[in-house]
Amino acid sequence: MRDCLVVAVATPITERHRPDVALLIERCRRLMADGCDGVTLFGTTGEGAEFCIADRTAALEQVIAAGIPADRIIVSVGALSIPDVVALARHAIDQKVNGVLLMPPCLYRGGITDDGAFRFYASVIDAIARPDLRLYLYHFPDICGVPVTPNVVRRLDERYPGQIAGIKDSGGDLDFTEALLRRFSHLSIFTGSETHVPQVLASGGRGTICGLANVMPRLMRAMLDAPNLFERRRHIQQILSADMVLSRRPFIASIKAITADSTGVPAWRRVLPPMSEPPLLEEQRMIADFRRWEATLPAGWRSLYPAEPEAGAEADPRVVPLRRN
Repeated sequence: MRDCLVVAVATPITERHRPDVALLIERCRRLMADGCDGVTLFGTTGEGAEFCIADRTAALEQVIAAGIPADRIIVSVGALSIPDVVALARHAIDQKVNGVLLMPPCLYRGGITDDGAFRFYASVIDAIARPDLRLYLYHFPDICGVPVTPNVVRRLDERYPGQIAGIKDSGGDLDFTEALLRRFSHLSIFTGSETHVPQVLASGGRGTICGLANVMPRLMRAMLDAPNLFERRRHIQQILSADMVLSRRPFIASIKAITADSTGVPAWRRVLPPMSEPPLLEEQRMIADFRRWEATLPAGWRSLYPAEPEAGAEADPRVVPLRRN
């Protein structure tokens, strides 16, 4: 299936820094009802690398047992040790998920060559030793410091035919994404950059695995469902406007604050150390501006505050807008 919207779902956490699985299940259901084709669990947005293996595997089993279809789940299996990656991947494969997502670990990032990146992935695949492995390579050098270059993709695809399912490109460089699309048209290539979706789809990409779908799934769905490149591009400014509001603070903390406000569940505000929740005054201003942004959308594209007044309605005098220069 093309035009695929997969949300890199944020992970709610308990006071003891463990996944709040009940909230996670509820959120996955809501996101799918709002137009997401699938979810990625425990990725970058999901703070996955900070959870232990036991919590990640137990949460996956409970999510599937609650009725979230396994074939609509991609599991990020990133960890610092190869045995941990292998254990997570084997468990996910046993649960019949759509695939597993893996970026190189963020260690010794200054001196890792293409040979080193290839050796990491090859070591993992050999240790998993499962013919039914569907591995999505995760290119996100801003996080791990190690690019997944076309040369690495080619070598892995040649050595492990049929086991490299695709690539998630979160590098933010559209030229790089289009180079991948030209060279590896047989792979499922997803962009992690929401504003690149129109061009990536036009060039043959599978769709997007993205974080903004946590708070605007209906708008993202509308963009992917638009009939052509021109109509899809019409949504870009709307997405950028919301992203400017959210980017005042670190992204994960921002989308969790918005989720907490829209659901009325304060526990959603929690983030794992070393991150921290936004200062309360800044958070309140961000939420007020996000509400105002969503109110400018047609009612059918609003995901979190559908009862907000239409744009142009009288503003609440207690709301203080925070503008960016």
